[in-house]
Amino acid sequence: MKAIDFYYQIKPVIPRRLQIYMRRVIAAQKRKVTTGTWPINPAAAKPPQDWTGWPEKKKFALVLQHDVDSLRGLTRCLKLMDLERQLGFRSSFNFVPEDYPTPSRVIRTLSEAGFEIGVHGLKHDGKLFRQPAEFCAKVPRINHYLRKWGGVGFTSPSMLSKLNWIAELDIEHACSTFDTDPFEPQSGGVSSIFPFLASNDAKTRTYVELPYTLPQDHGLLVILKEENIGIWKQKIDWIAENGGMAALNTHPDYMSFDGAEPGREEYPVAHYLEFLNYIQTRYAGQYWHVLPRDMARYWRTTAAAKSQERLATKKSKRLPPEGLLQRNLGPVTPGVKIWIDLDNTPHVPFFIPIIRELERRGHEVVLTARDAFQVCDLAEEKGLRFLKVGRHYGKNPIMKITGLVLRSFQLLPFYLHQRPGLSLSHGARSQNLLSNLMGVPTVLIVDYEHARTAPLTHPRWTIVPDALSPEGLPSNVSHIRYYQGIKEDVYAPEFKPASSLMEELGLRDDEMIVTVRPPANEAHYYNPESDLLFHELMARICQTPGVRAVLLPRNAQQEQTLRAKYPGWFEDARTVIPSRAVDGLDLLWISDFVVSGGGTMNREAAALGIPVYSIFRGKTGAVDLMLEQQGRLSLIRDKDEVWSKILFVRRDKNRPPDNAPRAALKDIVDHVEDIIRVERVRPCGKGKGRKA
Repeated sequence: MKAIDFYYQIKPVIPRRLQIYMRRVIAAQKRKVTTGTWPINPAAAKPPQDWTGWPEKKKFALVLQHDVDSLRGLTRCLKLMDLERQLGFRSSFNFVPEDYPTPSRVIRTLSEAGFEIGVHGLKHDGKLFRQPAEFCAKVPRINHYLRKWGGVGFTSPSMLSKLNWIAELDIEHACSTFDTDPFEPQSGGVSSIFPFLASNDAKTRTYVELPYTLPQDHGLLVILKEENIGIWKQKIDWIAENGGMAALNTHPDYMSFDGAEPGREEYPVAHYLEFLNYIQTRYAGQYWHVLPRDMARYWRTTAAAKSQERLATKKSKRLPPEGLLQRNLGPVTPGVKIWIDLDNTPHVPFFIPIIRELERRGHEVVLTARDAFQVCDLAEEKGLRFLKVGRHYGKNPIMKITGLVLRSFQLLPFYLHQRPGLSLSHGARSQNLLSNLMGVPTVLIVDYEHARTAPLTHPRWTIVPDALSPEGLPSNVSHIRYYQGIKEDVYAPEFKPASSLMEELGLRDDEMIVTVRPPANEAHYYNPESDLLFHELMARICQTPGVRAVLLPRNAQQEQTLRAKYPGWFEDARTVIPSRAVDGLDLLWISDFVVSGGGTMNREAAALGIPVYSIFRGKTGAVDLMLEQQGRLSLIRDKDEVWSKILFVRRDKNRPPDNAPRAALKDIVDHVEDIIRVERVRPCGKGKGRKA
């Protein structure tokens, strides 16, 4: 095993402080013996053969990139984007796809603002280039993320480089080298401040390598502990004098923003902004600033490109041709057996399109359902085949825990009979508990970040809307995946209004219809304030002529309590309660507006474009805050707002529903298949497998 491979093998167990200390000691020694070649290597100034200069006769070129090494860096990307944009600069943000979740909204925001998106390895673990076969297996996955993000660029973690291997990726450009940098793990530079073409072993694939030519921020400001950017200024002056490409790769992970005191591995973002301002003022009108992809496309048109083509910086092993056969086809997902547990009523419509899509892709889906909240009634009405297991045990905490454990044991015979390869749910704790004990990978889809997770029920993977922050979610950050929109976008596009529900409920066209969902007073997140708002709302409805309420109690006990305690609500049929489990979307569609003390019905109304008001008074989730910001949901916070904020207005019910497909369904199923590949779930024998 090479020394560098050994280091990355043991690196996870070396304390971070010790890693930094060791690197500083080694860097200090290297700095003493490399004064003639760092930060400036005079040999790197030699232009390539047939070089005629930059477009518009500019003095030098400028390319900016940001490698986002961690979740901390991800949270700072948009701040950095705004700062660069204010100064008139654009850059590439390069993400590590399997180390942390990258929300599509971040990708979308950066792209729409004119920035580039790239892939920064697969994991930031130093193991990408260990063995040819391992690298070949990772090529389809890297290409998958490039396609998903619309990227054409690759940057290598820790600047580990095998140019002939990198050329097998579906890219136009990469950064895995430098002109001179003795402090990197592979310290041999390419001795050039110009781009160059690199190719694979067969010379059938090429890309433009963009070596960074200014010291990286972490090495300069953290490891070498430089207190200013004097070296950056010195180096760019030299690059400008020699007509080269000034390529700087920085990391938002190590920048401190908003005047905060820099941490142990941070420096003020003001240093980076000072560098940009220095270029703008000293070299105004003299530099050609482009994105990496534009630099690569330009370089291919130059005569200099062909004269400087290289195969590799060092002798690299050849990749086995058979290992690259799947490169253009994408990763193959085997057909596996997936167990879905329907734990609550909203899970039924949510999972129907997911089940259909999973089966279309060659997977076998088996179902269980809890006898609670009309779950089984609705599942039967929708034609689902399932096994009924367990029930709800009320709001008493001891009974909840007892029920959790008991239902897990009740599910055991089903598990032993079916032997699923993956467990999937939207909050089925008993399924998670049993699956964790049996070693089955668990995938939890969740859209409320404040829900508590019981011990031993934490899922291995979590899939969430991209409005949520990864902090506080029940899975490790590297095992969180995002989907666009809200979960109700999965099934709302399939909605087709039924014409018989109005007549069935005894409602008339000339009445204003309000659908009301009481608070979930048995849930752990219940806040009694929700009931105060609910009672105030019902009082207003009953006092307003021409208004009818359709009330949807959460269970029979809640219905009995409300009928006994508030008989006036039901006089003259002012309030009706459906006698059976009705389709929630159908009911919302005949309503003029909706008021709910829970989450799903609110978001269903928002997905259908129906006015909706939330009287939920638990911790407000990120999805509801997003919908409020978008004007699709109104949050009611006190009794006064029940009267001032809720508008008793008829809506146009002749408008057809929006049946355009939305991204959520595809995102979720794609994530499930990604997880199947990463977990190497055994095929079930019935699925044919599918290329991503």
